[in-house]
Amino acid sequence: MRNLLAGFYTSLLGSQMVPVALAFAVLASGHGVSGLGLVLGASRLPTVVFILVGGVLADRLSRRSLMLMSDGIRAVSQAALAIWWFTGHVPLVALMFFAAVEGLGTAFFRPALSGFIPSLNEPASLQRANALISFGRSIGSLAGPAAGGLLVAAFNPGIVFVIDAASYLISVLFLLAVPRDTAAFRAEPTRVLADLREGWSEFRSRRWLWAGVLESSVVHLAGLSAYLVLGPQIAADSLGGARGWGFTLAGFGAGAAVGGLLMVRFTPRRPLVLAMIGSLAFAAALLPLALSAPLAVVVAGAFIAGSGLGVYSTLWETTLQSRIPREMLSRVSAYDWFGSLITLPLGYVLVGFAAPILGAETFLMIGAAVAVTASTAVIALPDVRALTSDHAPSRHSVP
Repeated sequence: MRNLLAGFYTSLLGSQMVPVALAFAVLASGHGVSGLGLVLGASRLPTVVFILVGGVLADRLSRRSLMLMSDGIRAVSQAALAIWWFTGHVPLVALMFFAAVEGLGTAFFRPALSGFIPSLNEPASLQRANALISFGRSIGSLAGPAAGGLLVAAFNPGIVFVIDAASYLISVLFLLAVPRDTAAFRAEPTRVLADLREGWSEFRSRRWLWAGVLESSVVHLAGLSAYLVLGPQIAADSLGGARGWGFTLAGFGAGAAVGGLLMVRFTPRRPLVLAMIGSLAFAAALLPLALSAPLAVVVAGAFIAGSGLGVYSTLWETTLQSRIPREMLSRVSAYDWFGSLITLPLGYVLVGFAAPILGAETFLMIGAAVAVTASTAVIALPDVRALTSDHAPSRHSVP
């Protein structure tokens, strides 16, 4: 588990620098928020399209091998982008292509990671392992954007792309030291569509699961897309540019680190209720931007939202891993990611093109209202309130 965490933490640090560098590369090239929306949409579309295939492959093949392949491809892609950036002008379509390669790697890495963690940990230590994964994401989200913003302000986005490529390469080296896993035993070979149907049946049989995924989908469409597309432009106009946006995302990461650390020791009685309260806190990141608050308030709001995300991601992953049969975990996790992310490319493009007409403040306020409403609706479900943490994880399915 240590080598897995070391590689994961390293690659996250590099990849979390990229959003700041990419955003200001697009804005500096004169493409505006519409261009940024297209690039961000391109980064998520391959994830949505291929993540179900990634889930099937992760339940059929070695999950470690899929993770190695994903990080290796992304290392080469980011190195190519860095070389292009230093040797000539990178057009918008090329930025979209490299963002799409990043999203494609994510489509195979995420389901493999979700299914790989239980094979390295005893059931009783799953929440701790997920808290450490969440903590790593948080530290990357804290240090990465701050460092990325400073590097972009002091130099240019190209240096960030070099660092990201190196971080993926280091992750590959650490993953090679992780024991190789074996594919789950199958009495009879099955087709990909049969595997997908089996995963879908497992997914839709749990109302708490598909309701939570629907909530994420709506929040991503209305809230996260507005935050990531409009935030950099607002920062460029009134919050100090790349440095201010880097500090804002770092505040988000710091909050997520705090939330993740709390979950290392604390096991709530009703994990999904607390998880949805954490998701609701995302509104705190949107409101200060909508109200043109000073940078300190924007960073504080991001910290609160990040704390909620740290709690949410740990408890959601632990609940998923403890209640889904291990041999189908990657497929169900892929449906989770697919449903959560399917609206994000549309949201990026919609916000990028419509915000100049309707106003950034309108989109941000709508996003905050949706985050509160959707999370509250999920908390109201009896299945969510009845699910407790005293379940003993096993291979068997528990609704």
